[in-house]
Amino acid sequence: MARSFYEQQSIKKNWGAREMKRQIYSALFLRLALSKDKKGVLALAEKGQEIATSKDIIKDPYVFEFLELPIYSIVKERALKKKLIDDLQQFLLELGKGFSFVK
Repeated sequence: MARSFYEQQSIKKNWGAREMKRQIYSALFLRLALSKDKKGVLALAEKGQEIATSKDIIKDPYVFEFLELPIYSIVKERALKKKLIDDLQQFLLELGKGFSFVK
């Protein structure tokens, strides 16, 4: 089902291989399935986050389901940090377009 979705979107939106990989890695299909605002999610996936006001700079809330942490449990900072480092690519995709990672 997900594969068919990505195939149809790549034809419809004329995605190249890089764009298609980005959409797959950012779990566009899953985000659409879980979202109540499907048009908004598709627009965000296509254009990225647009900064119109100062509130748009800070993303809230962050969605960390890719870390597969137990639901409704308290996670220690050390465990969260380890999981984020292990899944750094997905974490950076979650932060959104325009985020800069500087060490």
